[in-house]
Amino acid sequence: DNGVDGFFDRGSFVETLGGWGKTVVAGRARLGGIPFGVIAVETRTVEAVVPADPANPDSRETVLPQAGQVWYPDSAFKTAQAIEDFRRGERLPLMIFANWRGF
Repeated sequence: DNGVDGFFDRGSFVETLGGWGKTVVAGRARLGGIPFGVIAVETRTVEAVVPADPANPDSRETVLPQAGQVWYPDSAFKTAQAIEDFRRGERLPLMIFANWRGF
């Protein structure tokens, strides 16, 4: 459950750029049949995996919790990348469900 399914046409939301910047959900959906780019805030705590440094034999993979509703650097980059993707080739209208802390 990503929190945006009930807002758009049934079954039309498809997440893109998943697997990183997990405090932001980005994807495409239809509203009344019209395609949209969608960016939404994840409100639950997620886990960010920091891979081990292959050049450092003492380095280990680390799993860090990231609080929901916070714009971490990876989430901010994902947001910018999604906006650019929606704008550049597809020229989709953009809907942002913004519930970041501090805004």
